[in-house]
Amino acid sequence: MLDPRNIYRSKRKTLALFVDLHGNLIVKAPERLPDSKIFDFVKSKQDWIATRQHQLKQNSYINRNVASQNSYLFMGQELVPVISQRIKQISRQDGVLLIPAKFQSDKVVSKIEKWFKAQAEIILNERVRYFAARLNMQPSEVAINNNKTRWGSCDTKRRINLNWRAVCLAPNLFDYIVVHEFCHLLEFNHTKNFWTIVQTILPDWRVLRKHLKQMNWVLMLFRK
Repeated sequence: MLDPRNIYRSKRKTLALFVDLHGNLIVKAPERLPDSKIFDFVKSKQDWIATRQHQLKQNSYINRNVASQNSYLFMGQELVPVISQRIKQISRQDGVLLIPAKFQSDKVVSKIEKWFKAQAEIILNERVRYFAARLNMQPSEVAINNNKTRWGSCDTKRRINLNWRAVCLAPNLFDYIVVHEFCHLLEFNHTKNFWTIVQTILPDWRVLRKHLKQMNWVLMLFRK
């Protein structure tokens, strides 16, 4: 069933569906699209919705505390949010994410998301500079983005994109993402030669890739 409260209208031109980490169906719809067309579209996608909800229910890798925003992942560490009267900006300390008491309750999550994005800009760009120097390769451009399904990408113009949510992962995993995209500067497709290049830099890439797939649920955080 579609909860009408989970229909978000905007100036977009097309309908979009996704199932959040709790199995709730979320619909993004054009402002003036009739409800009847939305419900007809949802009905036509029932098989996909049921499959996706079942997959999420069975996914034992999802951290339910993080999915419910009772805690947050930062560099692979779970942080518990704590409201503090003593601070003016969000900060982390000993497994705690300190939140200024001055923030309005309905703004806290957006403030936390903004903090994560700022940290991602710093940390991921630093790792890009590190591997650029180590590998003697330089992308034409690096962007930290909000991709829905990918951790990173590299195009034929040597532009590297990295998902800001990578900063939620353990450092060895976001290093794998950065190295993966750097290797595309030498070999654009996932050929045997591509993986040979990856292995020269990260001999344990197979283990890292497996662990990264287990963390793909993180790509759904901070979605609405």
